Amino acid sequence: MQQTQLVTNRERQGGRRWECSVTVLLAGLLIGFNFLVFVLVQRGNSDFEKGDFKMYYTAAVALRSGHAADLYSRDLHASMQRQLLPSLPLRDVKVYTHPPYELLVFLPLSFLPYKVACYCWLALTLLLAVLCGRLLSGYAAVLGLFPFLVIMLEQQDSILVLLALIGCWLALREGKHARAGFLLGLALFRFQLVIPLAILLLFWKPKLLRGLALSGTLVALLSLVMVGPAGLRSYFAYASAMAHDSATAVSQRYQIDPRTNPTLRGITYELMSRDRESVPPAAAQLLPVALGLLDLLCLAFAWKFLRTDAHPEVKFAFAVLLALLLSFHLLMHDLVLLALPFVLLRGLPARWPLAPFYLAPLLYCFYPHSQAWLALLLVSSSFMIMSPKAVSGSRIWSCWR
Repeated sequence: MQQTQLVTNRERQGGRRWECSVTVLLAGLLIGFNFLVFVLVQRGNSDFEKGDFKMYYTAAVALRSGHAADLYSRDLHASMQRQLLPSLPLRDVKVYTHPPYELLVFLPLSFLPYKVACYCWLALTLLLAVLCGRLLSGYAAVLGLFPFLVIMLEQQDSILVLLALIGCWLALREGKHARAGFLLGLALFRFQLVIPLAILLLFWKPKLLRGLALSGTLVALLSLVMVGPAGLRSYFAYASAMAHDSATAVSQRYQIDPRTNPTLRGITYELMSRDRESVPPAAAQLLPVALGLLDLLCLAFAWKFLRTDAHPEVKFAFAVLLALLLSFHLLMHDLVLLALPFVLLRGLPARWPLAPFYLAPLLYCFYPHSQAWLALLLVSSSFMIMSPKAVSGSRIWSCWR
């Protein structure tokens, strides 16, 4: 009998080692592929003409050189960016579109030459991604994501949002609700994501509001001090004009195409526009109403689900997925936030609709021309989470136990 048990135990250990080896191999392949593609593509962008870092850099330079009131001026950014990059086409000029306080991260880099600052930002992005992977106990969950590759190629800042959301989750897990709300509020430079997520989390943990109100007030005051009332007015005017101009048509001025938004808004726009750049006049009047009703319906489902006795990991993952779907503006690099629900849903079938975001060739080569349809993967995962059978019938394994 003992000999049989020993053989069984050895077989189990061998099976676990095999599974571990396969997991490590897949993780290595995903990470290696992303870095290989980054190196190959970035070779054609050695001067960093492409990408968004130039808008952060010129905004930081403008801020410390006394142009705070003109921080959202296209003419100012065009002049400064074409001085840095003389061959930069006018269509590739990027205007800073985030709240002023985020520039505190980029101000130290603005004292360096442009290319050096770009390489430093890429290095910092990589370090923060490694830190996020460490906190999630899964490096490949972050570094293997196709959206992380997009972050590196576009020199975007979405990794900062992921770090804030991981901090929010860890604080919630420890029962420190005010701290969780405070950390979430620090990411308000992506308010189109943070506000929907905050509403959803408040359905579940109302005490988050204290910390969220504190950090929200803090970042608002910092922004006011940095650019003054005139600078804040110009920011709100620019953001509202950008939203209005892209509400029912592709905005050439602000370079915004709703069809690139893998959100409920993106899908609705794609259906109503019928593959055109603008929504027909009759449908344009219905679009806000349809979106409003759809958002309210999602919030009603969320309120009901977040008040159930589902596991905290599942609730937080659901809130992140739904916040992404409810966002007014969302691009591929923002989907790096999917690393969090992918880890939290370990052991649930609802995790697997998110797997294509780890298969870069599949995602890049085979999705329809409109990225809006990628939102269906998030919708599928959300519906599977709400299934009572899926939640109660699966083992939730917390990676922090």
